[in-house]
Amino acid sequence: MNSLRLTEIHTRPLRATLGLALGLALLCAPAAAGAAAWNQERVTQYAEELVASSGELAEALGKRPTYVTPVNQRAFYQARDDVRTMHHVSERLHSQLKDGEGMEATLPTFKRLQLLRRAAEENGRKAAIPDDIMAKATPVGGALNKLRPYYETEEDATVPE
Repeated sequence: MNSLRLTEIHTRPLRATLGLALGLALLCAPAAAGAAAWNQERVTQYAEELVASSGELAEALGKRPTYVTPVNQRAFYQARDDVRTMHHVSERLHSQLKDGEGMEATLPTFKRLQLLRRAAEENGRKAAIPDDIMAKATPVGGALNKLRPYYETEEDATVPE
């Protein structure tokens, strides 16, 4: 029984890391070739999807964690803060787009989201987050991936991430 429990404890961080990598891999997947023509209505819709999905992820991470160990505590709390901040910034992006602001005006907000995504991914790798919560990262990545071609410029397409 102890060996089973010990094995489960040791594989949990691996499963969580793999889940995070899979969920956030969508964020790193290459966007459609070239920049997409700006479509205010569509971009606003994708930003709305991002608000909803990042809110669900932030809520799931915000519940009192029973799975945080002293070893991964700092990484977990940093990842949780990154996701909360990402949610607030996604609300700002949606608000800007809803108010009619275009690509140039919202580009800094989108770039901030990309920075937060990378920080959450890095900190999430270090924290042993359960699979059911990690599954909520996939829609966040999907929404960011939908937005990415609208903000991609020729310069961005030639510079590797």
